[in-house]
Amino acid sequence: MTSLQVSEKREKSLAEMLVVVVLVAMLMASFIFYFFKNQQQLTRAGFESLAQVFSARVNGIRAQWFMDNQPRFVAIESRHLQPDDDNMMKVPVNDRGWVDVDSAALSCQSIWQYVMEAPLVYMKQPVGAVLVEQKHEQSAHTIPYCQYSLSSGEYFTYYRHNGKVSAVQLAY
Repeated sequence: MTSLQVSEKREKSLAEMLVVVVLVAMLMASFIFYFFKNQQQLTRAGFESLAQVFSARVNGIRAQWFMDNQPRFVAIESRHLQPDDDNMMKVPVNDRGWVDVDSAALSCQSIWQYVMEAPLVYMKQPVGAVLVEQKHEQSAHTIPYCQYSLSSGEYFTYYRHNGKVSAVQLAY
């Protein structure tokens, strides 16, 4: 090969490399654009999935409660080693078999820990857990429930007295 042919080949491969880099950069830019454009929908879809997992686990604990002849605490297999060097976790339930904690302080956070066995975090965002006491219209007693929410406004509720988990809703 002559030096002229070698330099033409280098120029051709340099131009090809430049075209590939520009194409990859354009693809990355379009991906980032569409990701941020649809981030709210992705967050909501993931949080809806999280609410469904929460509901399924609550129902699983209640099913175990029935199989164990309705004890005060349901023993379920934990993913984490418990303080007594066992992998069984005792989950407190109410007299109807739904996950419930007697203590008023941080009860919704405790319920989340028992059900999900994970910190109150979703996609590196903190999940707010609030105990709400709603006045019942027909009687004088209040119905407490837990509301789990993201800072973007999505939330779902867990009614401790009947185990119902609501669909994800938007606060605003």
